[in-house]
Amino acid sequence: MELVLAAAPDSALFRTHRRSRMSGESYTRWHNQPSDDEEDEAGGDGGGGARVSGGGGVTIVTSPSHHHHHHHLQHHQELTGAARARLLCVMVLVCLTCLSTGVLLGYYAGAAAGRGQEFILDEAAKEEEEVPPAEVLPSGDAIEEEEEEEEEMDVSASVLLQELKSDMIKGYMRQLKQTPKTLLADYLESTWKAQGLQTSRTSFTVNLSKPDPEQPNTVEVTYTDGHRELLNRLPQGLRSSPFLAFSAAGLVTGTVVYGHYGRREDLVKLQALKIPLKGAILLLRHGKIHDGSKVHNAEQAGAAGVLLYPDPQDFAGVNGLFPNGTGLPSDGVMWNTLNTVPGDPATPFLPSLYHIYKAPGASKTLPGIPAQTLSSETAGRVQELMGGPGVPEGWQGGLDTFYRVGGAWINGTGVVNVTLSVSNIVYQETLANVHATLPAQDNTKFLMLGCHYGSLYTESAAGMAGLLAISEAVGKAFPWGTQRKIIFSAWAAGEYGMIGSTEFAQLYSSWVDSSMLAYLSLDEMLQGTGSLRVSASPLLHEALRKAATKVAWPVGEAVSVRDGWRLQEPISNADVHFGSLASGSDYVSFAAQHGVPAAHFQVMGKEWKVTYDLRHTQYDTPAAYTSVLDPEYKWTYMLASLVGVTALVLSESHLPPVDFRELSGSLYNGWQMFLDAHSSALNNSGYDFSGVLGAILKEIEVMESTMTYLTEWYRDGPPPPPTSQYEEKDSRVGGSCGDLAPSLKDFRQIEERLQRVMSVKRGLLGPRGIGRTFTTHLMVGPDPEDPLEPSQYPHAARAITLALAQKTPWESVHQELSYILSALTSFRELFASEAVPETYPII
Repeated sequence: MELVLAAAPDSALFRTHRRSRMSGESYTRWHNQPSDDEEDEAGGDGGGGARVSGGGGVTIVTSPSHHHHHHHLQHHQELTGAARARLLCVMVLVCLTCLSTGVLLGYYAGAAAGRGQEFILDEAAKEEEEVPPAEVLPSGDAIEEEEEEEEEMDVSASVLLQELKSDMIKGYMRQLKQTPKTLLADYLESTWKAQGLQTSRTSFTVNLSKPDPEQPNTVEVTYTDGHRELLNRLPQGLRSSPFLAFSAAGLVTGTVVYGHYGRREDLVKLQALKIPLKGAILLLRHGKIHDGSKVHNAEQAGAAGVLLYPDPQDFAGVNGLFPNGTGLPSDGVMWNTLNTVPGDPATPFLPSLYHIYKAPGASKTLPGIPAQTLSSETAGRVQELMGGPGVPEGWQGGLDTFYRVGGAWINGTGVVNVTLSVSNIVYQETLANVHATLPAQDNTKFLMLGCHYGSLYTESAAGMAGLLAISEAVGKAFPWGTQRKIIFSAWAAGEYGMIGSTEFAQLYSSWVDSSMLAYLSLDEMLQGTGSLRVSASPLLHEALRKAATKVAWPVGEAVSVRDGWRLQEPISNADVHFGSLASGSDYVSFAAQHGVPAAHFQVMGKEWKVTYDLRHTQYDTPAAYTSVLDPEYKWTYMLASLVGVTALVLSESHLPPVDFRELSGSLYNGWQMFLDAHSSALNNSGYDFSGVLGAILKEIEVMESTMTYLTEWYRDGPPPPPTSQYEEKDSRVGGSCGDLAPSLKDFRQIEERLQRVMSVKRGLLGPRGIGRTFTTHLMVGPDPEDPLEPSQYPHAARAITLALAQKTPWESVHQELSYILSALTSFRELFASEAVPETYPII
């Protein structure tokens, strides 16, 4: 027999994965095709060859020679009987020797393995006190596999960060600023195409709001001699009148009452002071709660109109007023929306399409009284004219005047009344969301990175510029595509109330429910500098921690984001902390309505304070962003890097890092917060809630064991394919993660685990429909009274508020608590195992 050794060409496996455009279905079809080995065994090339697949491997070819075969037969026939006997004895002796050797080797190998196992157990016993009791420990093989995958992820992150440059973000900000608002969608699409990405649009015709250009919104003072004084003259340099989107149109005249921030407790305090609110115009400060919630509260208290202004005490910024610092000048005016429910107000819970029912006139979700935004300069002039008693303790602001409650005018001013005229109009416009993506091996699951584009007036556009820079860097680092699909989305009309993203989620709800793995938000990236604030779903915490170790903190010593983030924590610097998701950004429809794990990234001032006070004003421009907020773009680059690497961790990890116990811990802590806030009301209601409250607590406690088991099962998934058998052909990593495809069996196990990640969060959703708030997540979400604040068990909390106000019976609270109990019980039934006593495993 002649042995011929030859270097094997690229295997079919390697070449197939270089194509990198397989969905889960196409992957299955590919994997069921015969491999090179199967073809050879079937005699595919007509020879007796055996081929070992794998890049850089060796092909062993056996070449039968008829000449040598014939000579061997002749020699065999010439052997004598004695020779044959000796040959037989030698063969028997060789067999016995091999057998004995094998037995001995097996014995010693087994003994060594036993001693190794004893050593491992002894070492584990020594370290047992150092290991948290709830920790899920991987096996030795799993640790080695995790280390290999960690090295691969380090390489991927490094290459991505080499491609991502701060100058890219700055350049995109400049181009976005120079592009007319009506051409922004075209610019985004052409930019993504130039980056080599595949693009698409989703369009909707929605209701928007704007001031009537022929009748500007005005605030006038009428004096006893009959003359009028216009207070809100258009600030110098503005090209259009400031306004509050979706304010009701109307003309109201009356006295002015100062209502602090317009929270319920503020208005209750005024009522306790016997200050008449009915028919009054309330002067309220921006901040603390959503502007729409302020106007809703004022309307419910009987007010006829609202004036909103940025008090200098709340908008002082750092280093003084702009242009020296980030504080808002006295003529600064804010553009905001009063729409507290995401999406087109005319089509709540439904996509805004032709033939879809649209609510006539003003939507029930919008305030019914007129409201207008003012500068602090104008508000100061109003406050100077107001009489009445001094304000309650803590209500004095930063205006250069003594604050009074109002309800009357100072004697001698000659003021009769104030007239507020709002002429906003509602009109229809067709909007376009723009999307871009790279090829992916697995199209069955996708994650989305998103940001809104456009504004009510002007903005720095840092978030959109960051998104474009990330997409360009990912495209360069992964020219062959990613393992899981990444979609970059630019949402239209975000500042009107997350309209573009909500309409998308409502139209494609089944796809979002079945296939969306996560959403990462870049809206309003910087609200200051000095600390990092990440609000995220519990199932993303592990991925975020991992990503934060691979990005550098922008200031101080050379540490990772995780360390810098941790050291700047205002709560505790033992580890990083995550906030709960509320509203105010485009993640809300995905997270609060569909249960998609989401994360919102923001750089804040120290102790998580907002110190960039130019946002949503005429001063919020790229020039201001560069001059007073982040001149070197260090913080902007850090945040874009963190978002990009987080996307890689989710898309390129064999199994994205998930610890389900983060969810059970979050639910338990949230439940304690809920009880602390509402136990007194429930106990004094006269209704017996003890049974349902006790059952909920028991289910949450059982969930801890269930989630521990689920974490073990998740991490016990198939190992990543070995990297050593492949050659890296490109200087980029664009093929490396994509090249290593799992077997069909492993692919199905991965698919099962990812499906479980999505089903866990979606299992916490309640009923969806008219009559409830826009959110469906039962455990955490935007506060129904103030969507900018997160709330624990928000639907039950809202039911308690309504019951206390005697608007609904206490039975409605029991119903909301029953939704929670039902969801938790379903969890126990679905995810139970032998590791959880007193449960009934069904999977």
